Amino acid sequence: MRRKSNARTDSPFWAFLFVGPNLILFTVFIVLPIIAAFALSLYDWNLISEPRFVGIRNYTDILNDARALNSVVKTVYLVVLGVVPTVVLSFFLAVLINTTFPGYSVFRTMYLLPIVISFVASAVLWRFIYDPRVGPIAELLSAFGVTGPNWLKDTTWALPALSVVIVWLRLPLGIILYLAALQQINPQLMEAAEIDGAGPWAKLRHIIWPNVMPVTLLILVINLRGIIFDSFDVVQVMTGGGPLNSTDILIRYIYDMAFAQLRLGYASALSTVLFVIVAILALIFNPPRRKPINGDPV
Repeated sequence: MRRKSNARTDSPFWAFLFVGPNLILFTVFIVLPIIAAFALSLYDWNLISEPRFVGIRNYTDILNDARALNSVVKTVYLVVLGVVPTVVLSFFLAVLINTTFPGYSVFRTMYLLPIVISFVASAVLWRFIYDPRVGPIAELLSAFGVTGPNWLKDTTWALPALSVVIVWLRLPLGIILYLAALQQINPQLMEAAEIDGAGPWAKLRHIIWPNVMPVTLLILVINLRGIIFDSFDVVQVMTGGGPLNSTDILIRYIYDMAFAQLRLGYASALSTVLFVIVAILALIFNPPRRKPINGDPV
């Protein structure tokens, strides 16, 4: 009976039965569009005339496109301003939430607020907050006799202002993942550290941080992908890529090329380049692990 059961459960049919639906959906909605985008990047097509094969000309045009290079720089700038603060703040807030302090139950409820609000609604809310006339920030600064800049219309402050919104939107997921990792730390390690006289900073540095390092890499990759691809709604609603293309990140530029200027081949080439960049960065932050060989330490 045991042999029959093992043979039955080890059959490839059962594996495909459970994995197949997800694999089919992944192929239809992820793999095939990626292949189609790469194929389309080799053509010049405006949705009206017949597609015209141009080879790699769309890719060479990117190197001579000042706006495309500017959008890459702005995207890197937004990633730096968004990923690093998100990881640092979510870690320290997760450590704080994982302890007991007056009012911590209210804080545990409030930090999930950005998740239940859509990106567009969040962008509208923050556009009001940044309003230089009636926004809360302007009112607060005016109480101290300070006149703040026009945050979303200033080429210097527009992108940092957007990065604050991005961090606010990305924090809850990072906090949740860090909380899950903190719950897995052996309490005996913390007790042993307290007996040895370790203070809060020593425990944070030598016990907590090393134990959550794998989750940190995961949060880096998730936020990297999320900021590059999911920031379109915030940028489009709050600044529309302005002022003077100072917030014209790459994902918005791709949208403009595809649906405003109807250069679908060129937009597909930009999308392919963006996909390759994200894939390389994901491998850098989370490289594939080598399987241990007999005799290797685990």
